[in-house]
Amino acid sequence: MARVANNELSNGYSDYTTIKHGDFTAAATTQTFTLAIPAGGIVRAVGYYLETAFDGGSTSALALDIGDGSDADGFLANIETHVDATEVTYSNGVGAYLDGGTGTEQQGKLYTSADTIDILFTATGANVNTLDTGKITIFVDMKRLNPESV
Repeated sequence: MARVANNELSNGYSDYTTIKHGDFTAAATTQTFTLAIPAGGIVRAVGYYLETAFDGGSTSALALDIGDGSDADGFLANIETHVDATEVTYSNGVGAYLDGGTGTEQQGKLYTSADTIDILFTATGANVNTLDTGKITIFVDMKRLNPESV
């Protein structure tokens, strides 16, 4: 995951990763990408920009879930990113972790030990490695309480 430099236009996000169609290598209908979260990290927001909708092979849909080991879609749930299935170009975290719930959810999710944000894609119709078009950038706003993780 890349850290956003102070001079970059980041729209308030601290980290990001870009996933392109060529990054899908699994000969399966699912593939997970991960972003590291250090101990003491607070994930305050997760969003994405779908620059180019995914397509290729016999795929007809490509759902996106973003969460962690505790909740696979805790940040974003079942977002469509495929050109044939009414793709959603922009979204921000509306999952259980960031939906304006009660208590700590309103402040984001605090990780007391190192973890990962899991970015799961699930294809319909063919394996993900048949995609030949598509580009998405996932943005994360994370505060780091542990000075050793900065």
